[in-house]
Amino acid sequence: MNIIKRSSGLTLIEVLVTVVITSIGLMGLLSLQMQAMKATQDAGNRSQSIWIFNDLSNRIRVNEASSSSYAVGGVVCGAIPAPVCSNYFDGGANRIVSDICTGPQLAAWDLFEVACGAPRIAGVRGNPISNLPGTQLSVACVDPAACGDGDPLQITLSWRARIDTTEIDGRIRQAGDNLISQTRTVNP
Repeated sequence: MNIIKRSSGLTLIEVLVTVVITSIGLMGLLSLQMQAMKATQDAGNRSQSIWIFNDLSNRIRVNEASSSSYAVGGVVCGAIPAPVCSNYFDGGANRIVSDICTGPQLAAWDLFEVACGAPRIAGVRGNPISNLPGTQLSVACVDPAACGDGDPLQITLSWRARIDTTEIDGRIRQAGDNLISQTRTVNP
């Protein structure tokens, strides 16, 4: 008497199909995690940009008597402007005391400090703009024909985004280069 026993295990094909389906699911989760990380970094960059706008706007309002001195177009980080208009530490125990500055000198210092950072310890980021990739900051008069102290100024901040979508929040974007540009108007 021959008794035929039936196998109740899994076949190799069933195991392979399960592995393929599981792999596809894990790749989808990995892609979702990467997109979430990019979106988180972009949200952090937007928070930094708001901080920069508020910082520069407040500096312009405080120096209202020389507000037109802020309208220099783009800010270039080269040499530290002279005189240095704020106290800072040199990385040791030494405090460098600021010079006495005029309104236009303070405007030049404010732009440098916001865009480039104050003199600081090597390797330490001294300003939020250093956290934004590919940052460009510019300040211009809203009406270039009548640009005097107390007139409205337009601050434009641009940086590279991590994610690329056609619409981020209605802000102006350059096609294909992931550049986000935000503009705010300041009334000193």
